Amino acid sequence: MQEQTLHAGTIFHAALSPDPELVADGFVLSLFLLFGVVFAVAPLAAGYLLAPRSRNPHIGATYECGMAAFGQAVSSRFGVFYYLYALIFIVFEVDVLYLFPVARIYRQGVGLAGFLEMLVFVVILFMAIVYAWKKGVLQWEREALSLR
Repeated sequence: MQEQTLHAGTIFHAALSPDPELVADGFVLSLFLLFGVVFAVAPLAAGYLLAPRSRNPHIGATYECGMAAFGQAVSSRFGVFYYLYALIFIVFEVDVLYLFPVARIYRQGVGLAGFLEMLVFVVILFMAIVYAWKKGVLQWEREALSLR
């Protein structure tokens, strides 16, 4: 029997040799991070470098529907009810987008489990509408919207 001798340098060298697959994965990850940072910072830098620097007194003026504001409309405050309607619409519009894929493949056999999952999803949405209704979010108050 032949005896093998291991030197400390051989063990140390084996422990430090990186796995080529791990190095490749790290390289790909660093490329993704680099491109992510570039795509996040480049539009900000381009806007800063390319934006016009002139100061026009009309830049901060109120502008609505193609007409300049006049009278008390400049300093009046509007209620947030319209924005609440808009937010509720967006929330439920996005939720409906989740229902389309299931409706598309429903005939392919999602089965009872798929039906129950979608039923729970729709019941939760319905409960959100009832909650908003009970809290008065869906009440349109004319006094808050008047331009006094």
